[in-house]
Amino acid sequence: MKNNNSMLKFVIKSFLIVFISMALLSCSSDNDERATGKANISLTDAPIDDANIKSVFISVLSVEANGPDGWETVESFEEPVKIDILSYQDGNSYFLTEGSLTAGAYSEIRLILDIVERANGNQSNVGSYIEYLDGSTQPLFVPSGAQSGYKAKGEFTIPEGGVVSLTLDLDLRKALVRAGNSGKYLLKPVVRLIANEDAALISGSLTAEATELGKVLVFAYNDGEFTESETDEPGNEEVRFPNAVTSADLDEDGSFTLAFMESGTYDLYFAQVDEEGEFISLLGSYQDVALEGGTNLTIEITLIELE
Repeated sequence: MKNNNSMLKFVIKSFLIVFISMALLSCSSDNDERATGKANISLTDAPIDDANIKSVFISVLSVEANGPDGWETVESFEEPVKIDILSYQDGNSYFLTEGSLTAGAYSEIRLILDIVERANGNQSNVGSYIEYLDGSTQPLFVPSGAQSGYKAKGEFTIPEGGVVSLTLDLDLRKALVRAGNSGKYLLKPVVRLIANEDAALISGSLTAEATELGKVLVFAYNDGEFTESETDEPGNEEVRFPNAVTSADLDEDGSFTLAFMESGTYDLYFAQVDEEGEFISLLGSYQDVALEGGTNLTIEITLIELE
């Protein structure tokens, strides 16, 4: 009789263990399904200094994000996605992908590129290159672009069951640099990552007197961060106005757009350049432009005070 009771207890205990395990697995599965959200990712750019460059192409093999479970793949493309970054400025952007990710906090996105690696040997250009106005092309080099990827750092959160829209600002004016006297161009990892719901935009215009000086550029700086050294002659693999958050060309009527900016206070600096994009002089500034996330600010600048 005792043996039968023992056997019954063993069967009941085993059944309970199996039942609880199945219930936990079911809950875990349900939690996994709920604990995801989506990210859609777009690309944009700021203008470059070299007026002889017509296009800058990159080819993207996959998109990955670094979050609560480490690096996750947003999407791997069957064929490389080829994009002319210079075609997307003044608030325009290229929609790259939308994919599911684990819900939670993220700190980084990287693009795995179909691109020539920087090397001493001869290599053929497989997908990313520069095209000049005369139709000639030149390979574009990105150190580790095909391995560790072209990275953009910035914090964002994937909401459970929701969608977050993100824009990567490649800012080719700072990212695209010559590698010494080699004649090669490097694509440095100078990328801003912006959550679109927090992004703001400035639509501005200058007086006619200012635009009569020829080609003018505007550079946006975080409040108080501009120094006179920003206009110094750049060294190897450097640019003028290196700490500008973003920049834009002024149209013939003096209008400009600074897009995908985070909330904060900015100082705008205006520079005259020649037809080749070479710096001539700093014209002046417009101080203390306050931006709130998700807003479009229109400003008319009737006077530039030289400093």
